[in-house]
Amino acid sequence: MLYCDSKNLAIKTKASYEQTLHLFLAYLREEYGIDEPKNIKTVHIRSYIKYLRERGKYTVVARESSKTLNNPHNRTDHSKPISDTTIANYLRNIKVFFSFLLSEGEIRDNLVKNVRQLKSNRKK
Repeated sequence: MLYCDSKNLAIKTKASYEQTLHLFLAYLREEYGIDEPKNIKTVHIRSYIKYLRERGKYTVVARESSKTLNNPHNRTDHSKPISDTTIANYLRNIKVFFSFLLSEGEIRDNLVKNVRQLKSNRKK
């Protein structure tokens, strides 16, 4: 996030990156016990996309405090499918993160280069 601040990215962009990465890390910890980017494999990213398609909206939060602030259980769309547009945004943010890690020398290969970006149906 310090890098994002140094690039003077918009507040909404930084919030989107931060939320995406918190959710992705929580998934990696829970499912695979992974805490370090160097241990992530392409299969984990594809598995995460599959997980997003199955889990439903607002069933997982980036921070526990958002449960009390946003009351996700009271939403009419709670547990409904996550849209392809939202999943594509998450994947785009993850791709940006791995590009950053590669440029900083934290990883040797960009794992998401072979993960195709999702095409979402545009609303008219």
